[in-house]
Amino acid sequence: MSLIHDIQAAAIAQDSDIPTLLRMCKLLAARISHREFADWVDRELNGYPSVKDLPDYRVVRVDSYGSFIGTFARADKLQIPVSVLPAKLQEQFRNAHMGSSISAYTALLSGDRSGSVQEPWPVALAVHNASKLTPDMQCVSAWKEIPIGAIVRLMDSVKTRVLGFAIDLEREAPDAGELPIGSQPPLSREKMTQIFNTNITGNVGNVANASSGFSQSSIIVEPGNWQSLQGRLLELGLADGDIEGLKADLERAAAAGSPEEKTKIASTWIGRLAGKAASGAAGVGIEVAAAGIAKAIAAYFGLAAA
Repeated sequence: MSLIHDIQAAAIAQDSDIPTLLRMCKLLAARISHREFADWVDRELNGYPSVKDLPDYRVVRVDSYGSFIGTFARADKLQIPVSVLPAKLQEQFRNAHMGSSISAYTALLSGDRSGSVQEPWPVALAVHNASKLTPDMQCVSAWKEIPIGAIVRLMDSVKTRVLGFAIDLEREAPDAGELPIGSQPPLSREKMTQIFNTNITGNVGNVANASSGFSQSSIIVEPGNWQSLQGRLLELGLADGDIEGLKADLERAAAAGSPEEKTKIASTWIGRLAGKAASGAAGVGIEVAAAGIAKAIAAYFGLAAA
C-alpha cells in the first residue's frame, strides 16, 4: 500500500494512533517538499510555541472552578465566573488553549473517556480574585475544567484535516507519496497551498477560489443575506439544528470588519459542519463538503460567489 493510502486508512480508522499518523504525514511532507504542511505536522507533534499560534480547533470554551476554605465551612468545588478577574484577563480564562503535543492529549484518552481534565489557575490569581466570591471563605486553588469530549474533538479534527489533505493530494498527484525525499514537488506551489489551506487551515479566501464544488446549486448566496446562506447550507445536506448560532457569529464577524475575525469564525464553522454535511449527502467526502460550505460562507462575506 502506498504512503498516501496508509495515511488515509489511518485517518479513517476509529482507534488509530494519531502521533503515528502525524509521523507518516511528516514523511509525506518531506517527499512532496511542502514546508507549510511540514510545519503544521511538527507543531501538532511537538506542541505550539504560543497561544497566538493555536488553530481554532485547539481553543475551547470552558468553565472554571475553585476550592474554598473558611473557619466554619469548606467547598471543594464552586464555579468561578470570569467576571471576578480583571477585564484584560477574562477572555484568556474563558477559554482553554490546548497547545501541548498531540501525544499529551492522546495519553488523557487512554482510559475512561468521560469526565474532564484540569488546567490550574496561577495560585496568586486564584487567591486574590476568586476569594471575592465568598466573604467567609478563602479560595485556595482554582482551575479550568476541560471536558474530555473537547479532547476527542481535537483528535477528530486533526484526523479529518489529514484525511482531506491526503484525498486532495492523491486526486491531483496519485504518486506523490512515493517520491524520493528532495525531489521536485509534484504540484505547483499555488496548487499545494490551495490544498493545504482548504484542508488544514480552512482559509476562506483560498477555499472560496477552489475549483472543486459540492453540488450544482439553485441558490445564489448573496453578501450579507442570511436567508440565501441558510438555504444553500440546507441544500448541502445540513439541518436547521446544525447551523444554530451560525447567524449570530457571522453577523458579529461582519460587524467587526476585520479579515482575521471573518476567517476565524468561518474556519470554526466549516470544521464543525463539514462532517454533518458529508453524512447527510450519500457519497460525499468531508473535504468536498467543507469546500462547499466554505464557498457559501465566503459568498456571504462578499469574498466570492458560491
